[in-house]
Amino acid sequence: MSKQLEKSLETFAKSKHEGHEQFIKRFEKWGREFDQKIKEIEKMNGQFLKEIEGNLSYMDRWFGKKEKQMERLFRIFQ
Repeated sequence: MSKQLEKSLETFAKSKHEGHEQFIKRFEKWGREFDQKIKEIEKMNGQFLKEIEGNLSYMDRWFGKKEKQMERLFRIFQ
């Protein structure tokens, strides 16, 4: 009986250890994939900022113009 119990405990311990290792491997894989996605997002953001960089002064003028128009409207309706 004690040999059978010992063997069962060894099997249980081995199974638990293998499950732990599987979890660690999956977690490490998730971490690598997550880091890769973050790099992709950073790259996309960089490209977006390069694309709009030339248009920033145009956008500033456009918003400034709209702001003045809104100020005039508020003064008229006050």
